[in-house]
Amino acid sequence: MLSGKWPSLAVLSLCQVAALGLWFSASAVLPSLVESHALSDLQQSLYTSSVQAGFVFGTLISAVLGLADRLNPKLFFAASTVLGATANAAILVLEPTSFLVALCRFITGMSMAGVYPVGMKMA
Repeated sequence: MLSGKWPSLAVLSLCQVAALGLWFSASAVLPSLVESHALSDLQQSLYTSSVQAGFVFGTLISAVLGLADRLNPKLFFAASTVLGATANAAILVLEPTSFLVALCRFITGMSMAGVYPVGMKMA
């Protein structure tokens, strides 16, 4: 177990950066998907904008319900990262042209509302 402020802050920062990698993961493979599956312009934009819309929606819900103040921040952070990773991993088994991909990206964005703001609060 880490003791002290700086090692804990370093681990928290590393976890936060790793979790926020979910945000950009689909954007990194989008050019390959466009080439291999002939995604429409709408589908391409949904890959990136769905996660942003999910983040805004998740942040609003979290703020209205006061989740960051009511829940244990460590558990909220951990649950959010697991949810985001699960939603992001689900994309691997879906057809890239499916609407469910946009839904998974939206859920990934919603989960990021429990990662970035809560991580900043813990820091």
